[in-house]
Amino acid sequence: MKKALNILLLITFVLTLIVPLTGIHVHKLASLLFLLLCLVHTGLHWRKMDARRVFVLGVIFASFLTGLFGLIFEELPMILGLHKVISIVAVFFLAIHIFVFSNQIFPKSRKKDK
Repeated sequence: MKKALNILLLITFVLTLIVPLTGIHVHKLASLLFLLLCLVHTGLHWRKMDARRVFVLGVIFASFLTGLFGLIFEELPMILGLHKVISIVAVFFLAIHIFVFSNQIFPKSRKKDK
């Protein structure tokens, strides 16, 4: 189940990133699904949560909220500019998070010595 969740997180994350190709409607849907899957992922791993992981989750929430407020307050382009900056920061932190835990997500096959 955890591997399926990680694959769904990866798919929704990629769909969120390729907004120029998919359009804003797919971006909105994928970002909402990504946020919900992040909450499920956090719920499954809540015992391992430390300050760094809470910070990553906070950056994801901040990115989602600034995107939402950017859509509501279209006359303030500064909010969407802030959304872009926070989103780039979120991508870097999520890439580090995936790199650190990649051995647990995609275990390498070990050959037994004969």
